[in-house]
Amino acid sequence: MEFTEVLQDLGLAGMFTAFGLLLFCLSYMVVERLAPFDLRKELTEDDNPAVGIMLAGMFIGIGLIIAAAIS
Repeated sequence: MEFTEVLQDLGLAGMFTAFGLLLFCLSYMVVERLAPFDLRKELTEDDNPAVGIMLAGMFIGIGLIIAAAIS
């Protein structure tokens, strides 16, 4: 494998990473707007573990969807 191919592969990996993170952030903003409560307040002030579990499940699900779409 030549050096140019390695650089090309690294560039593609970087682009896919940036694209995945952008989609991840956008999906979080959508969920934050659609939730009937303030996510940040529930997590920081009220220490609500149910909201943390919900967000963890959302992050895992969105990550799996993005990974499947990219590959």
